[in-house]
Amino acid sequence: MISLRLRPTFEVPIHVSREVMIERLGNLAKQHETPELFRMHGEYGELHLPPVEHRVWSPHLSFYVTDHGQQHCILGRFAPRVDVWTSVWIFYLLMAFTSFFGFTLAYSQWALGHPTWGLWIGIIPLFLIAALHLIAIVGQSWSEDQMHSLREQLEALVAEADQEA
Repeated sequence: MISLRLRPTFEVPIHVSREVMIERLGNLAKQHETPELFRMHGEYGELHLPPVEHRVWSPHLSFYVTDHGQQHCILGRFAPRVDVWTSVWIFYLLMAFTSFFGFTLAYSQWALGHPTWGLWIGIIPLFLIAALHLIAIVGQSWSEDQMHSLREQLEALVAEADQEA
């Protein structure tokens, strides 16, 4: 199923307190055979794919050990790798600024009674933003197998930490 969310989010319930889970996941991260693929920084953690498995839209999984009222859980969020995510946001910002200044130019042209060709400078970037969003949705669907793999890894780590005595 294709989601319109660029960064899908999910929750995994835990059966121990938040502090205990943070400590246990921290210990598991220290014992992990490839520490660059599983990191913990206090309540925040990340799971990465090995570099040989990277594709353009390969995700990484960031998660927080958190409380929702009386329920303890892990809040996980998928996102593109940092280099891809940064490039996407730079493109979004560039197109948003271009659109803003294009519409400003068009308004100035209209106010002066000139032809408003600046409207095109404002409209085209909006279509490019929409196109990039659609490309991101397609790319995300191509990496669905990797998202399932990362989620399974997280659930296995949580189950191991949940059962640890």
